[in-house]
Amino acid sequence: MICKNKTKLLFFSIVLFMTYPSGFSQDSIATFIAKEGDGIISVLRREGLDVKPNYQKFIDLNHDKISKGSLLQLGKTYILPQSEFSFSNMGRVVNLSDHKESSIFDTSLNGLSKKDSILKNTVYYLLLDRFEPSNLQVVKADSQVRKDVALTMSKVLLEQGARVFLFEYNVDDRLNLGAYIDAINKRFFMFRGAHQRLLVLDIDYGHFNKNATVVVSHSENSKEGEKFARSIENIVKQKKMKLASAAEKQSIFTDKINLFIANNALPAMTFVKLEGAVKPNENAALVSAEKDNFIAILTKGIQVDYSTIVIEE
Repeated sequence: MICKNKTKLLFFSIVLFMTYPSGFSQDSIATFIAKEGDGIISVLRREGLDVKPNYQKFIDLNHDKISKGSLLQLGKTYILPQSEFSFSNMGRVVNLSDHKESSIFDTSLNGLSKKDSILKNTVYYLLLDRFEPSNLQVVKADSQVRKDVALTMSKVLLEQGARVFLFEYNVDDRLNLGAYIDAINKRFFMFRGAHQRLLVLDIDYGHFNKNATVVVSHSENSKEGEKFARSIENIVKQKKMKLASAAEKQSIFTDKINLFIANNALPAMTFVKLEGAVKPNENAALVSAEKDNFIAILTKGIQVDYSTIVIEE
């Protein structure tokens, strides 16, 4: 499905753009308390830090608490090297109410581990909230499925070298879609030169089962958005999931919400919706497996989209 895309409207002034920070910011000096099984290399990988440039930095920062050249002492607090590319700085939650950022994950509690750099120099904005079509205000709904998908996708993308942004708001605020677009566009300029994509997901009314249908849509005037969409569609077909036909998708991008995003967001945008018949007594293990399969399809589509760009360049 494609949509017509009008001239993009920018939600910020040139003065705001000129004063927006160009570097990274770390919440504070990052530390951790050594626990059983921690070693310098395993900790660096857990934090998303490349071992080679950070191993000696770690030793220099903590030389007085390291035994026999490289052993950590149980219960001691250690300082981590500051890096733009740590998981804490690469995975960020933007609070749209107070305009502050925080880390998506507490790396000491979540099992992250740097896998590779296949998605190096990429930025992904994951938008999973729902909005009222009449006024574009955010719907204050608590969806565990949406949270699970957002966190799982963030983990996979971070472990492959991507930068990821999620969004939240204070529950009493009446935010609309414009606040999301504003935050995305500011960061688009902050990371200009990187491969940037906006993935909008509607999964609240879809159930993860083998009969689910995947709907993938993009803007008619965005070649990059089309390439992104086609990459996901091709993986859907390879994985034998049902893909909505052109006729079935025809009305998807006529709704006010997607048109607003397509017309105003600067990163190339693709919309993915999961539709499925309600099965109240669905086996929990099967639902979990289908959810994991769906996330694997999206992340593989992201890889294919980026690898195509690299080959062409």
